[in-house]
Amino acid sequence: MPIIEWKDCYLVGIQEIDQYHRHLVQYLNKSYDHFRENNTLEPGVLEILIDFSIQQFNCEERWMQRTLYPKLAAHKEEHRHFQTEIALLKKRSGLDTRGCVDLLWFLCSWVTNHMRESDAEFGRFLDSQPRRT
Repeated sequence: MPIIEWKDCYLVGIQEIDQYHRHLVQYLNKSYDHFRENNTLEPGVLEILIDFSIQQFNCEERWMQRTLYPKLAAHKEEHRHFQTEIALLKKRSGLDTRGCVDLLWFLCSWVTNHMRESDAEFGRFLDSQPRRT
């Protein structure tokens, strides 16, 4: 059973961003399955998630800058908050069983809320803009 069910509400409408979202959900589900089977996460999981999130955030922010998204600064702040929280989880508990549970819960909650709310708001902004030919 996946920790996150993919939903079309996670789509922004930009193929590059949508691919990042799908990949992130797949990776989180794969990590969760591994945790359920072994009661631990591989040490590199956190590093992969951090690296991947930085790439995804940079992609989103480039698109937001390119389209003159008026809420870019607030969106960037959400991304920074995510990175800060991940760093705190990593420092506080590492990847023992409790740390894995905390990490997976935080990731699932943050990712789904962020995609469903903040990223979706960017998608609505894009839909409201005149199409450039």
